[in-house]
Amino acid sequence: MKLDSFSNIGLKISNVALLLAGVACLVKGVHVLWTAEVGSSASTALAAGLFLLLASSAERFEVLKGWGLEARTRKLDKAINEAAATLNQLRKIAELSSESIISLNSKTGRWDSAPTTQAAYEVAKQVRANLIDLGSDEQAIKRIMAPWVKVTTNDLVKAILVKLRDSMQLDSEHYRLQLQSYPPPFSVDDANYQFLVDSLNNFGSFEGVNFGDCDDWPMGSHSSKLTHFVEKMPLLDESTRSKFRFLIEPWLPRLDYLAREYDLQDKEEWFKIKIV
Repeated sequence: MKLDSFSNIGLKISNVALLLAGVACLVKGVHVLWTAEVGSSASTALAAGLFLLLASSAERFEVLKGWGLEARTRKLDKAINEAAATLNQLRKIAELSSESIISLNSKTGRWDSAPTTQAAYEVAKQVRANLIDLGSDEQAIKRIMAPWVKVTTNDLVKAILVKLRDSMQLDSEHYRLQLQSYPPPFSVDDANYQFLVDSLNNFGSFEGVNFGDCDDWPMGSHSSKLTHFVEKMPLLDESTRSKFRFLIEPWLPRLDYLAREYDLQDKEEWFKIKIV
């Protein structure tokens, strides 16, 4: 701040000096012409006076042309400042990109190489902040952030699906053991036997249709799909179903927020997720 103040004071003093010198030269040139002295001396004085007057107010002109010179003071200073700021932001982007490349290259093909939810979030947050500083529009930022949103969403959903599937398989095993120990002869007219067969078929059908790869689920559909699973899962008694409702309930708004805002709500809860 002090350097800028001194520079402004120095510029004003220089402008005043040039202005006075220009006025003096003009006065001298007019005097020479008035007294009918040598014309070349008058022309030189007048030209010098005009030049000095223009020089004293150069910063007020966007473009000052004369004698092959161009002064673009204001726009040039602004462009230099913008270029310096942009370079600084690009440097940050380059640093983050380099960090990610090194990390990916170092962990490729290794077990347990995925970054934690917190580590991935910190990188995503820095990238987003830099893109905003660089002036990227919201749609471009969301396009760039989309892979992180998808992976973070899928990590959570897969962890929940594992618990749901484990419960279904445990209950289905109970029905399977009953069916294996069911006394012959077997008959389709036997209501108890048919109930066991239908229960296992319902389990297999539900598992095949609903427990596919959640990577293919549309973004924003995860909370509604999880709710559907808990309500429609076969072979669950009401106490188990209530337990799963309690499990997914706090995550439904968090999933919707992530899909909408491309950011984490209740970050500390997200950071507790164990990637499966």
